[in-house]
Amino acid sequence: MSFRTTRRVAAVLAISGLAACSTAKPEPEPAPARPVTPGINLTALTKLCPKVILDDEVAFKRVYSPANSEAPENLAYQVSLGEFSRTCAAAPSGDQLLETISIAGRLVGGPKAKSGTYQVPVRVEVVDGDVALYDQVIQQEVTLPAEGMSTQFLFRADNLPVPLTAGPNTAVRVGIAR
Repeated sequence: MSFRTTRRVAAVLAISGLAACSTAKPEPEPAPARPVTPGINLTALTKLCPKVILDDEVAFKRVYSPANSEAPENLAYQVSLGEFSRTCAAAPSGDQLLETISIAGRLVGGPKAKSGTYQVPVRVEVVDGDVALYDQVIQQEVTLPAEGMSTQFLFRADNLPVPLTAGPNTAVRVGIAR
C-alpha cells in the first residue's frame, strides 16, 4: 500500500472516530404507552374491525339530464368511489366497536354539467352476512368548479356501530345510493 493511500485511510478513520465522539444531547425518555380499554387488546381489535367493501355495481353512478335519458350528450355528471381506509376503537361503554371509514371519491362533469354544489347520496351499511346491522344514507356535498369540471372529495363516516360479536362475515358495505 502506498504512503498516499495509507494517509487517506488514516484520515477517514480519524474523521469517523471524531464523528462518533459527538457531544449531542442524550435522547429523551420515551413517553409512557397510552392505556388500552380493559378486555380488548390491540391484536383482537384489529381482527374484529370489519373490512370495507366497495361493490363495483354501486361504487359508480351516472346522472343524466333529463333523468330518463341515457344518451351521452345528456350526461350531467358521473361520480365514483375509490380508495378507502378504516379504523376501529372500543366504545366508551365497552359493549361495541366504533368504526370510522374514509373514502376518496371523484365527480366528473359531463356535457350537461354546471358548476355548483351537488349532493351525492352515499349508503353505508354494517352487515353480517345478509343481515343489515346498520344502514344509513349520508348526503355528501361536492362542489364542481367551473374550471376543469372535475373534482375530488373525501367522504367520512364516523362511529359506525359494530357489535363485539362481529365475525368474519361482518363488513362495512359502501356505495352510492340509487
